[in-house]
Amino acid sequence: MLQVTREDSTLGSESFSRQGRYLRKSWVAAVFIAATLLVFTERASAYSVETEGVPRWLGQIIERSISAVAARMPESQSNENTERVIKVISEKLFDGYKIDSVNVRSGVIRMILSPVNTSENNWKVEIQAPQIQDPPLQWIKADIALAEKPLEKLISGLPVEALNWCDAGLKEEVLKILTPVLPGWNPTLMVHSVKEEITLKISLTPELPLILAINPTLTSNSLPTLLHEDLREAIMERSAPFIGLPVVWTKRHEDKINIWTEDILETRDVVKKTSAEPKASFSAGQVSQMKVNVESRHYTIAAWAALYAGTRDKTGEFGIHLGRKIKTFSNWNTEIYGEGIIGLQTWDPEGRLGLRWSPWGDVWLGGEWSTKDSMWWGRINIEPRMHKPYAWFRWREDGEYNAAIGYKATEYISFELHYDSRDQDSLGLRMLGNL
Repeated sequence: MLQVTREDSTLGSESFSRQGRYLRKSWVAAVFIAATLLVFTERASAYSVETEGVPRWLGQIIERSISAVAARMPESQSNENTERVIKVISEKLFDGYKIDSVNVRSGVIRMILSPVNTSENNWKVEIQAPQIQDPPLQWIKADIALAEKPLEKLISGLPVEALNWCDAGLKEEVLKILTPVLPGWNPTLMVHSVKEEITLKISLTPELPLILAINPTLTSNSLPTLLHEDLREAIMERSAPFIGLPVVWTKRHEDKINIWTEDILETRDVVKKTSAEPKASFSAGQVSQMKVNVESRHYTIAAWAALYAGTRDKTGEFGIHLGRKIKTFSNWNTEIYGEGIIGLQTWDPEGRLGLRWSPWGDVWLGGEWSTKDSMWWGRINIEPRMHKPYAWFRWREDGEYNAAIGYKATEYISFELHYDSRDQDSLGLRMLGNL
């Protein structure tokens, strides 16, 4: 229950002992008065209760209390005597309100109440922001601003004495208002009174589950993996304010976290120099996942090392891809690129020069010239994405071809089932390390 004393006193909503004793004494007195006025019988009549002059949430508390008393009244009790009993009990129970009238007709108890001291019921609400850092501090302040006016409307005109019996109901109503905008935060109610001004102060504590860690994952088909580390460190360094926040509240602000992360990465030299565009996807949890895709608008840079298994024709290779994206009259993404590949078995380098288009998503179509056999190759490939399958297919003008179906297990490692019609052992496995 909430209690209030004057001149800068502060009381917690969870201190129940003194108020509990007060309420028990009130009920004992009320039951004693009712017992002296009533002659109980075995049969009990059912009354419904209606209230006027109080807010609906407060009326429900009064109606439940009076219904419990009315249920024990004998059927033979006259309406006039019932009205007198209800009024006496109500005056003992409902501090802060005057019982203007009690009317009993056809099994319905209608009560009209009014606050005793309307001039002293000047309330204001202060929701105290928790001790967290920006940017979540800014977001929670915006959430608090949304809740303050409905809370002020809730308690407007409430007699402070009524807190002796309606504090539990008040907290329920406060939770109904706060939960949609501040999920995961448990409110503690404190009442502070100075002269005629009464302040309801609400402090917020986080509820389980909380965010314990953030795991950033970066992917890119246009920048080498070696450049990802700087971006990952930036995310880890700047994400400390989110540790310890309620998961459910953070989930409500995932879009803001995505925008904040993208803004942070756009300040990094790697992103600036490569004209890259970061796209973040945050998923709140105890170990939250921060997936970021960073793609350059102008360049493609990639390097890889591969090891082969199941074939005697190849053992491994190193490769590098350098591309320049260009704008064309169509909406297709277009890239001119060059590749250099050297095999570890024969140390015979191969150069490729190609042009490709992307008519849809990660699908690319094009052709390239190979210095190794001085022939043109057609090429179709689906760009790899994290934890997703991909494929590519190349065919030479004389009918030879090679292809692969792969799976990107991590941002560093991919596995492929590889086929090359030019080899004696045409089918094999290939593991690629993305450099």
